[in-house]
Amino acid sequence: MKALREPERLALAKLLADEDPRTLQLLQEKLAERGKEGIMILESVAQEGDPTARRNATQILRILREAAAWEALARFCATCGSHFDLEEACWLVARTRYPEFDEAAYRTRIDQMAQELRKRLTGRETPRATIEVCNHYLFRMLGFQGNRQDYYDPDNSYLNRVLDRRLGIPISLSVLYLLLARRLRLPLIGINMPAHFILKWQSATTSFYFDPFHEGELLDETDCRELCQRLGVEFNPVFLSPTTPQIILLRMCNNLQVSYKDREPARAEQFARFAAVLSRL
Repeated sequence: MKALREPERLALAKLLADEDPRTLQLLQEKLAERGKEGIMILESVAQEGDPTARRNATQILRILREAAAWEALARFCATCGSHFDLEEACWLVARTRYPEFDEAAYRTRIDQMAQELRKRLTGRETPRATIEVCNHYLFRMLGFQGNRQDYYDPDNSYLNRVLDRRLGIPISLSVLYLLLARRLRLPLIGINMPAHFILKWQSATTSFYFDPFHEGELLDETDCRELCQRLGVEFNPVFLSPTTPQIILLRMCNNLQVSYKDREPARAEQFARFAAVLSRL
């Protein structure tokens, strides 16, 4: 995109300094029509000039970036299929609420966590000992934990906020574990049990379950059966089948729909639509 000429920049800055909501709404609509170009134009104005213009430019920028994030997630859900890069999907979801977060910085943070874990794993550990090392690092040293006090807080479902606050729900803590496992080449798979998400170590010689929401507590099939009973669900062995990125993303959208139902109904409706699309794949 060509840089704005000075007269054009000044004219736009003047419009952005206008306190009339109708003027700002019209300006927002016109810039939205220009897509990425509109965002770049706002960025060029938001850096300097009248404080009111900068404030309004920043506000409109956030609105346009969030709208672009919703569109990106919608395209992804419509075309992703059942197997895709789960980490990419997590960042797309996060951007709908936090459109300006630094994705590269959060990817680097997970890389660094994996690098630290790699130092702590000698390669001679048994599978269970490997998980114990990971559990100690994540839950004891870094302090990640399940958010039992505010389980339905939407921030429990956004990976960037899980990393910031070190709080999550079963699926978001499990997803973080899966992303670390991918970097470390550990054979972990997701298990999409009703009302609770857990992980499974699945190799040619060893398999067992564990629960990141409860600090990596090791489980066997009897424990999973009892967990279902406590949740009021009749156990079915199919509950312990490996899941796919599609089902994980679907569950994340369903969780956010529930979290926003009373807080922000419009967001809840958006996630309900994404869940409906993913359910048909």
